[in-house]
Amino acid sequence: MTMPRRPHPTAGLTFDREGDTRHDGLDIHWFERGPEGAELTVLYLHGFNISSQEFYLQVDALAELGVRQLLVDLRGHGKTGAVPPRMCQVDAAADDVFAVLRDRGVTGPLIVVGHSLGGPVSLSLMRRHASDLHLVGSVHISSAVEPFADQGMPHVLAGWVGALLEDLYRSAPRLTQRLLTLGTRGLAPALALGFYFRPVRYAVIRFHAAMIRRTALDTYAGYFDDLLYHSELAAGPVLATIPGYILVGDRDAVSPVSQSRRLHDIWPRAYLQVLPESGHMPPLDAPGAVSTAIKRLVLSTPCRGTQN
Repeated sequence: MTMPRRPHPTAGLTFDREGDTRHDGLDIHWFERGPEGAELTVLYLHGFNISSQEFYLQVDALAELGVRQLLVDLRGHGKTGAVPPRMCQVDAAADDVFAVLRDRGVTGPLIVVGHSLGGPVSLSLMRRHASDLHLVGSVHISSAVEPFADQGMPHVLAGWVGALLEDLYRSAPRLTQRLLTLGTRGLAPALALGFYFRPVRYAVIRFHAAMIRRTALDTYAGYFDDLLYHSELAAGPVLATIPGYILVGDRDAVSPVSQSRRLHDIWPRAYLQVLPESGHMPPLDAPGAVSTAIKRLVLSTPCRGTQN
């Protein structure tokens, strides 16, 4: 199913087509902008508890380049919707994305962009499906190659706080979901204090909060269990074959600079950029830096634009 271009009423995302790809019993939602006949595709994989709408500023910035841009709502997120916790796994999400690429006929040069959760999902995609993809570059933003719970804020949640929340969820899931809903109604001010250190429009913060409110509690429970142990250190050999950028905010407490430096250890070919006064949301608080990194990869790829 496709629809004509229209702006998303909340995020401001402008797209040419949207639809669903059936995989693993789920309808994986995607958006596209740019010519379907473009030889080069930029794939966007979003962060935890938000959606692909987070990249709307980057999609606008690249529109003039005439490339195909494909955004996927990972299982449990956005318009793909809720799934049982047992299905919220990094590798399963990566397989969903691969199914979307096949369904949309993407076989040419591919640049993969991953933010936060989208980082390990993109690494899993590239590591496990490299032979079927024409990878020409990747951009990782606030990403992680080792288990998220090893470093940063998730490390705290892996302790007694996380155990308490998990017990509450298992014993009273409806109550926990209700508490989450009530708690996120006033989330925008908290985000402003905890995630954003650069000046950003309050509308952007409200947009971020709205994405979080739409994320089901099952998504939190499922992915967090997987991220406690998931590692992508084995992706090094695939990364060695492509150029790329690693961007991270120097104020990121969720996936701190140490995680990006670890990724750089196994991907020395990539350019590591630490963004001053940026938190965990560079696509929104440092959009120009993220767009520039993607543009540089696009412009350095010999085959780009539309096919003749």
